[in-house]
Amino acid sequence: MGIRTRTHTGLCITKQRITAVSGHIENQKMTVTEAVTLDRKGALHEDITRFLERYPIEDGFYSIVADIKTETTLTHFEPSQFSVKEFIKWNLEDIFTFESDEFEVEVCKREYPRHNYYLFLVAIEKRGLQEMQKGILANTMLISVIDFWPIPVTYSYEKRTGTITGIVEGTMMHIWAWWKDVCIKECLVSCHGGDIAKAMIGMEEELRLFGVEEVEGVTFYNTDGLTEELRIDLDSIEGVYGKTTYMPIEFIGDTKNQCILGELEWDMALGMTARGLHWIGHGW
Repeated sequence: MGIRTRTHTGLCITKQRITAVSGHIENQKMTVTEAVTLDRKGALHEDITRFLERYPIEDGFYSIVADIKTETTLTHFEPSQFSVKEFIKWNLEDIFTFESDEFEVEVCKREYPRHNYYLFLVAIEKRGLQEMQKGILANTMLISVIDFWPIPVTYSYEKRTGTITGIVEGTMMHIWAWWKDVCIKECLVSCHGGDIAKAMIGMEEELRLFGVEEVEGVTFYNTDGLTEELRIDLDSIEGVYGKTTYMPIEFIGDTKNQCILGELEWDMALGMTARGLHWIGHGW
């Protein structure tokens, strides 16, 4: 009999819906036992309550990501001459576009190559975060992790270094390059095949600076409204760099038809489940 871990539920909250995936790790696979979604109707905290009343999940903890305005940056530092606390105190207003009282910040450190240190900073809009926290507190939810958009999408992948994510935002394509779960390069370009292809070259070059010899896959999201010509261009780009490979997944019952891989909300929710279960797999 395989070894099974506890059950965990990942939530992805967008302006359109709340999406949830419950699962556990068994035999080195993510076993998905439940996949549900609920359309948004009102304030975030009210919709969280509606969701939990409709889909009460009694087993395990939750981890959440919400589509709240988020900005990121990566900066190099020397540990012997560097104080994270002082850096945050004096530099954030020059890095992020938020006003000083409009955001919360989280940081983590990475090293590459040896003795070469980077600080990854994430700023999230305080108002949206507080609205989500209101829903959590009102329902006494057991929360393991609150993560930042769109980082969790990488947790559903087999490899979490060397991948590239593109999300259509209106008439623009927002692109991120990932290394050890952090974004090392981010750009916003027009939804034009040539502009996206050029941006991909820049992403590939940046990944090489962090020891990634070959891109480990590309995924584009929210592409339904694009022209046929642009979809062909994106298919060609995926043909050059490869399609991102997912972590090993086993779907129980009808969850395979409900949890649609390649759709942003489902990949996010699945990633948050993996994050809550401390899944690394091939990881870094």
